[in-house]
Amino acid sequence: MIETYLLEQLAAFHQYGTLSAAAQHLHLAQPSLSRSMQKLETLLGVSLFERQKNRIVLNPTGALAAQHAEKILAAHAEMERHIKAF
Repeated sequence: MIETYLLEQLAAFHQYGTLSAAAQHLHLAQPSLSRSMQKLETLLGVSLFERQKNRIVLNPTGALAAQHAEKILAAHAEMERHIKAF
């Protein structure tokens, strides 16, 4: 099962475009975010990034995963709103 924090981190990387910018937004150290992204790849069993010297970018599979992560996070937030309002 994929933990919510991994989806949040993937969505942040998608939004900010770099590990360092996403890590700063999330108040994490960049190596910690990098390890989380590697963990997510392991859990999914696919590569999500194209790794270049001193840079990573989402590959098409990673972009798809990020889009799904954003939808899941939105659904999670909507669920919380509905339950609290009930």
